[in-house]
Amino acid sequence: MALTKNARDYRYLIIGGTTKAATTSLFVYLADHPSICAATYKETRFFLSSDYPLPSKYRYREDQQGGDVEAYNLLFPDVDGTQLRMESTPDYLYCNAARERIAISLPDAKLVFSLREPISRLISWYRFAKQIGKLPQTLSFDAYVELLFATMNRHEETEEQHLQTLQQGCYTIYLEHYFNRFGPERVHILFYEELAAQPADTMTKLCDFAGIDAGFYGDYGFKVTNRTQQMRNSELHRKYRDFRFRLRQWTHDKPIIHVPLRSIRRTIEPLYLRLNAQTDEKTQVSEETRHRLIDYYTSDVQALGELIGKSIPWKTWEKSS
Repeated sequence: MALTKNARDYRYLIIGGTTKAATTSLFVYLADHPSICAATYKETRFFLSSDYPLPSKYRYREDQQGGDVEAYNLLFPDVDGTQLRMESTPDYLYCNAARERIAISLPDAKLVFSLREPISRLISWYRFAKQIGKLPQTLSFDAYVELLFATMNRHEETEEQHLQTLQQGCYTIYLEHYFNRFGPERVHILFYEELAAQPADTMTKLCDFAGIDAGFYGDYGFKVTNRTQQMRNSELHRKYRDFRFRLRQWTHDKPIIHVPLRSIRRTIEPLYLRLNAQTDEKTQVSEETRHRLIDYYTSDVQALGELIGKSIPWKTWEKSS
């Protein structure tokens, strides 16, 4: 008689951060690997705290023994016994509750964090916040940075993600807790810049960490997914994203609906983006703002190099050191 397994008995690979660092593309690359079963949609957000300002269909429940973590496996309906279960929720990096819940519920899980040079990440967040209507189209990047520093200096509590982006670029203060909790052998750091420039080499190192065959990526066609673009109508795009996310949550466990809709989306979305997206304008950053951000992030970047034990591939700090 076969023993019934629970969530703790399976192998998991969790992409835990950071936002705006190609985690969607990374999810797609890994989902295509035959040794991996990806969650039926990218951001499960399952282990985030109940008050974290992002919605999810399933959430860890404090009122249930073990957090009702068996519901987590409903997100992997097509898994076979040999596959590694994989999901990507970038905000796990910033949520203390998520770190502890993963450690307790999935004691053998391995975690991957994709990091991006913090100033370029901040620029990407600025463009994304304008894309989804969180910031006025007329707000300059310099003014956005001033707003972030003012919010931080006033010690204002905010749930708005686009107002937390300054301090969330200080990766070390979050990562060191993961290293201490899981141990360095279960945490893999990769860099957005290396994934973009050398995707095959980056994925080979990740496969070695995950314990799967890297040969799959020998002739793989790496494509960028979920690129931040400038929109003609940001409110329409916000509603489109919200509808897409809710539809994916509703259909993820209904393959007879989910699979055809995914195919339809892949056909229609490029047409929609062609109509609503417009030519990107280069974000203007004053020298004063750039130096202010370099001063703010330098100590954390240095600490990051010490934490992971290797050089950081960000030219900004090479030039300023």
